[in-house]
Amino acid sequence: MKIKNMRLTLLIALILFFIPLSCAKEEQLNLMSQQESAIDKYVNTLTNSGVVVEDGVWRVVMEEGSGTTEAVAGDSLLINYAAYIFNSGKGDLYDTNVKSVANEAGLEMDFDLLQPRWVVVGKGKLLTGMDRGLISVKKGERCYVIFSARHGFGNTQIGLVPKMSPLLIEVWVVDVKKN
Repeated sequence: MKIKNMRLTLLIALILFFIPLSCAKEEQLNLMSQQESAIDKYVNTLTNSGVVVEDGVWRVVMEEGSGTTEAVAGDSLLINYAAYIFNSGKGDLYDTNVKSVANEAGLEMDFDLLQPRWVVVGKGKLLTGMDRGLISVKKGERCYVIFSARHGFGNTQIGLVPKMSPLLIEVWVVDVKKN
C-alpha cells in the first residue's frame, strides 16, 4: 500500500510539474501566431513593394537591386543593416552598423562595428529569420526582413531585445559573392 501511495504521489507531482510547462508553451505559440498576423497586416500596408514570404519570414523589397545574381544558401553578402523590435512597423532600434542610423536613434556604438559586414546566408550562421529572409536578395537591394520570435531570439532576452520579440531588420545589400 505504501508503494502504491508513493507512485500516486509521484504521478501527481509530475502532472503538476508538466501542466504549467504545457500552458507556457501554448501561450508562446499563441503569441507568435499573433505576431505573425500583425506582421502580415503591416506588410499588406506597404504598397509598391515586392513581398516574399517563406515559412513565417517576410522579405519586403523596398528598393530593387541592380545586380542579376541572386543569393543562394552558402553565398556571402556584404550588408549594412538596422535592426528594430517590430511594433506594427519599425519599433525601437537595438542594433545597426550604419553610423547615421545609430546617431539618429541615440545609440552609442563602437566605431569598428559601424561598417558593412560580410555574412553567409542559408547555413545557420544567422538568426533563422535572417538566414531565410536573405535568400534570393540581389546586390543593391534594400529590404525589410520581418519575423516573429519563432525565427528570432525566442524566449531569451538578448541585450536590448526583450523575450518573445518579433523583429524587423532593414538590410542594404552592398554585394553578393558566390561561394
